[in-house]
Amino acid sequence: MKIKYSTNDTHTLSVAEVLSIFQTNAETGLSDSEAKKRSNEFGLNIYTAQKQKSIWLILLEQFKSPIVYLLVFGAAVSLYFRDYIEAIAILVVILVNALIGFLMEMQARSSMNGVHQKVWGKHFLFQESLFKITY
Repeated sequence: MKIKYSTNDTHTLSVAEVLSIFQTNAETGLSDSEAKKRSNEFGLNIYTAQKQKSIWLILLEQFKSPIVYLLVFGAAVSLYFRDYIEAIAILVVILVNALIGFLMEMQARSSMNGVHQKVWGKHFLFQESLFKITY
């Protein structure tokens, strides 16, 4: 069985069109045998988590920005002209910017891990006219 559908504007499809494309029934869902057949053909419906970046890499990535490069250049020019206070102020701005970006990335990572823990392992199925929750 080949399921062919366009990936363009899939949000515009009606329920009837989606049911037709995926060759299923809204009243009964897939039979167990059809679900197993599709699992064998298309693979399991499993989200594989990506490897998380190391904390050091996240910190270093905060310095990969054209604005940071420009500020570093400005600090270097200030040092060249022996304006040490201005150079230190620019470097402090760079470090504060990196710290804020790093903390925001870590907070986002923590939030995503929390969401992942809440939904990990729960699967909601509609097969043979029954709603099933598997873990």
